Amino acid sequence: MGSEIYSGPNRALAASKVNAPAIALMVVGGLGILWHLFFLGIRILGTGASFLSVPGMGQDDTAARVVSVMGGGIGIVLSVLGLGISGFVIWGAMKMRALTGYGIALASAILAMIPGFTCYCCCLGLPGLPFGIWALVVLLDNNVKQSFTG
Repeated sequence: MGSEIYSGPNRALAASKVNAPAIALMVVGGLGILWHLFFLGIRILGTGASFLSVPGMGQDDTAARVVSVMGGGIGIVLSVLGLGISGFVIWGAMKMRALTGYGIALASAILAMIPGFTCYCCCLGLPGLPFGIWALVVLLDNNVKQSFTG
């Protein structure tokens, strides 16, 4: 039985907590967009299979068939899907920074952790995992969660 009065969440504290992970997610989404634009251009120009092929790889190799399929229509669809998902990660990070749209911010942090969605390359996809985890930890903080509107 304390005489403490609960005045609601501390939005200033929550805003300071979400700022850095939100910016990190924006960077991850931006890298994903650049990556997918690059490969979309390669696939549209039809140079995807030759660009990705490994010297000495025969036509009967499974790897050669996978590279060939990924360079064609399926690759274009995957690049466009990746652009959309990377854009969603950026949008969710902007919502997170503004403390609006908690569900969207949460979904973007989860999507950023899956390297195949923001980027195919393991090197460029890796920042999404720690930054996504960081964003999730911050988003699951009780004060932060209560500070979101909408």
